[in-house]
Amino acid sequence: MEVSEAENIGADDLEALRLSSLRNLKADNCIKNHVIAAMGVGLIPSFMVEVVGVTGIEVKMIRDLALVYDFPVPHKLVAYKILISLIASVAPLLIAIQVRSAVKGVPLIGHAAYISLLSVSNGAAVYAVGKVFEKHYASGGTFLAGSNTSAKKYFKDQYEDGKKIVPLIVAEARA
Repeated sequence: MEVSEAENIGADDLEALRLSSLRNLKADNCIKNHVIAAMGVGLIPSFMVEVVGVTGIEVKMIRDLALVYDFPVPHKLVAYKILISLIASVAPLLIAIQVRSAVKGVPLIGHAAYISLLSVSNGAAVYAVGKVFEKHYASGGTFLAGSNTSAKKYFKDQYEDGKKIVPLIVAEARA
């Protein structure tokens, strides 16, 4: 007679699985909330205010995620994060500014398209940073301590995913 896998799982394993699922849900909600906030910052017409605003949102999200995972936030890591987030936040904005004159020149819809591009870029960047730190905390703090190449690749992959997921987050928030 075969014993199902569920019967082989002990009470401690079930509690660990429940805790892991709860943490994942809390982390996803934390990231979504900060993505929405970053998209709102995209509506601010000042480039510097936007960069500082997105950076502040990312730093707060990193701290909030640390609380979800009961992980202390190392000060050195936050300092590195601020530098990384400035660079990560500025790159999409610089690209958007270069496209600005071409897009903004289209009557009526040009400005709306430009603002939308900035909002999605901000949201995708915050989503990617959130996923990187979620993985770092879930790994017990080993992910960012490892290969910088794998962290950069993971960030790029999550940024691309974020560009697809951000519109879904907005649609969910509106519903």
